[in-house]
Amino acid sequence: MANKNRTLCYKEVETMSHTELGAHPSLCHLTKPCAQIDHVLACVNGDASSEAVLQHACALATAFSARLSLLQVLEVSVSQEPMDPVEWTLHHYDKLEYLDRCLSDIKEVSAEAVIVAGRAGESIISWSQEHGATLIVLGRGAQHARLGDTARRVVEGAQASVLLVPSQAMLNPSHAYERLLIPLDGSCRAECALPLGLRLAAKSHSTLLIIHAAPHSDLIERDRLNGHASSLREQLYRHNEAAAQRYLDELRSRLPEQIQVSLHILPSADARCALLTTTHQHALDLVVLSATGKSGHGDMLLGSVADYLIHRLDVPVLLVRQAQPKMAAQDNIQTLRRPGQGM
Repeated sequence: MANKNRTLCYKEVETMSHTELGAHPSLCHLTKPCAQIDHVLACVNGDASSEAVLQHACALATAFSARLSLLQVLEVSVSQEPMDPVEWTLHHYDKLEYLDRCLSDIKEVSAEAVIVAGRAGESIISWSQEHGATLIVLGRGAQHARLGDTARRVVEGAQASVLLVPSQAMLNPSHAYERLLIPLDGSCRAECALPLGLRLAAKSHSTLLIIHAAPHSDLIERDRLNGHASSLREQLYRHNEAAAQRYLDELRSRLPEQIQVSLHILPSADARCALLTTTHQHALDLVVLSATGKSGHGDMLLGSVADYLIHRLDVPVLLVRQAQPKMAAQDNIQTLRRPGQGM
């Protein structure tokens, strides 16, 4: 009889479904509950980041054999005055022509296009929840240490996983996602990013960098630490690093043998800054991390480390969230379909 607890091989990971990967005995204690990507929603509006958004959305839809939808928002006026019907129709057809061009450029997967009317952030969230999108791909908007308003609203309000794409993060289709980073803190929440990262690494033949941030637990002392306190602090440092090493050793024993994985301990007083520095030191194509980690709470959609990184990283960031129940769309969102399409 085959050993059900054996290490997975490369081809098995590449072909397994999300549910099978998350339920495998060698990974189940690391990856439950397992996030899935079966419907990718690419949010495009013709701006500088839209081409990069389309490239990443197509690459991920292909890797996960997912349905792909292109969404463009026809923003309504914030004033109480109704939009001029002629102006609205012209805007509508301009967006249809743009989406037609986008669809004609997509060769890898079957895709659909839809226009919704409303405010951008709320419209994206509502449409994704009503139609079961499990990954939202959109441009991060503003540069430097802040997100654009739409990206911020989607990150804070969407229940699906979110990929934030900088405008300069163009993909080379021949070697997309060569180097992936997954930060872990030892918690089950952080480990929910592993199944997606492993499957993407298997599909893309990537090098996977897994980093465990081992915090320096300092002592509270009003004055300078005495000899006993200094010794105690050093013991805490050594304990945390030893625990981190045991954690990574156990993790390595359960990872697929034929995926090139590099595991590192990152001791630091501030995991956020240490992770940011590490990403700058490696030529990364994608960072995959859980939206919440060890310090998160059940009612939080975004943890402090994830929030810090998405505002500062200049590479695409995939925020992984566990599946949530679908919610009804808002009444003020109007879905526009082309003539001949069903309701």
